[in-house]
Amino acid sequence: MHYQIDLDPTHTVIRLTVTAEIVSLEIAEDVYYHLSRFTSSGGPYAGIYDLFLTKDTTIPTDIIRRFARRPPSIPLGRKHVVVGKEPAIYGLARIFQMCREALGGQVQGHQFEVVHSLKEAYDILRVCPEHFTQRIFPTALAA
Repeated sequence: MHYQIDLDPTHTVIRLTVTAEIVSLEIAEDVYYHLSRFTSSGGPYAGIYDLFLTKDTTIPTDIIRRFARRPPSIPLGRKHVVVGKEPAIYGLARIFQMCREALGGQVQGHQFEVVHSLKEAYDILRVCPEHFTQRIFPTALAA
């Protein structure tokens, strides 16, 4: 499996951790499906999209722009933070962020941030790694 989804049930924060070094369109669509399915009930959720281990993607920039125009996999209402260490991943996340801002103005823009480290994401959402105690996908208990 190229990713896992965990939940902090106390703070209602979802953390997606992508373990693939290269993210393909297939992985991105699979993530979108599973996150959307889980978040269709409950919430509102804040989200961490941890792409720290990802080095590159085969997804073209125009597809990233299209992704920004579709309904988010985790509905907006609370902060979403993307972690991208590698310049290509960080840059594409920023393109996604700018496209989202263009769609929804400042209010939506402040709900989506891009950072370089997981610690920054945890600090923004005021959570800790040990808070993520429920494994959502693949189904199992988080360690």
